[in-house]
Amino acid sequence: MKNRNFLILFLVLGVFALTGCSRKQVLHVYTWCDYFSPEIVEDFEKQNNCVVKLDIFDSNEMMFAKLQAGGTGYDIIVPSHYYIGKMKNENMIQKLDKSRLPNLQYLDNSILEKMPSEVLEYSVPYFMSYTGLGYNKERLPDFNGSWTAFLDESLRGRMTLLDDYTEVMGALAKSLGYSAADLDDPEHGDERMEEVVKLGLKWRENIVKFENEQYKNGLSAGEFLVVMGYFSDLAQVVDESPDTLKFVMPSEGCFMSCDMLVIPTGAPNTDLAYKLINFLHEPENAAKSIRDVHTYCPNSMALPLMDQEQIANGNFLIPAEVLEKSEFMPELSPEQEARHLKYWNRIKAGQE
Repeated sequence: MKNRNFLILFLVLGVFALTGCSRKQVLHVYTWCDYFSPEIVEDFEKQNNCVVKLDIFDSNEMMFAKLQAGGTGYDIIVPSHYYIGKMKNENMIQKLDKSRLPNLQYLDNSILEKMPSEVLEYSVPYFMSYTGLGYNKERLPDFNGSWTAFLDESLRGRMTLLDDYTEVMGALAKSLGYSAADLDDPEHGDERMEEVVKLGLKWRENIVKFENEQYKNGLSAGEFLVVMGYFSDLAQVVDESPDTLKFVMPSEGCFMSCDMLVIPTGAPNTDLAYKLINFLHEPENAAKSIRDVHTYCPNSMALPLMDQEQIANGNFLIPAEVLEKSEFMPELSPEQEARHLKYWNRIKAGQE
């Protein structure tokens, strides 16, 4: 009899426990891998009595295709800034009510000033991404920190470029002193593109290959001495070998990207989505995110809360003189994209 009563009590308690769990709100986030600090997620869940579920994509194209195919149920999505226009045109995302996001006051104005206003109407900056140079500082103590490194014949066969037409052509344009808009200028765009191709072919002669994955391992192993790469990749290997390797933003400037926080149209839990976006930009939380994800969250009040040695050594920030020459990667129309690819394919194929 005692065992039977105990079993009934156990089952009743179990039902209450399950009912309690089911009452928790669930926030569905569609994001890049390893982009949310576990500590931040846990703190938010406790504060809001909710569960945060992360679904992962590995490219903007994958994310966009899933939404186009009818993927729904997400409360927050984290696309790159140059996908905001496409998502807005497809009615995939909501225009944000900034009055519900008081912590936006802490955003880094030096970044916001360079970002298109339409992007900021529909999204909030989360993590920055830059393309720069990783190099072996032991072997190259006098490295010039410039895109012109790819013209150095003494480094032939010891360098790599990204297999990414936007990034490489952007670097070529910056090296020539052009902006992104200059390449699509109706009057002079074609002649400038020819200059880009001519310089790109010279860079091509000195590199081992175009590639996006193994360059960081090759730099770490000493196979490559200079690589063009994404900061998020190169920060990992520099952290592992700080006495040997270094990351630098080229003095001519670069194209930047920022992954943004958006709320999709028809999000099941919009209120909680606003709370998470605001929570992420609490200065203390933004500082934890930078520390844990090792990428710059453009929250100016977060930096004073961080270990200043980590700030000094982490390359989180683009130097002011480089930032002045840098710009956000443009969103290309289908026609512009086809045109850029035409010139890029000539560079890759070695065709003048």
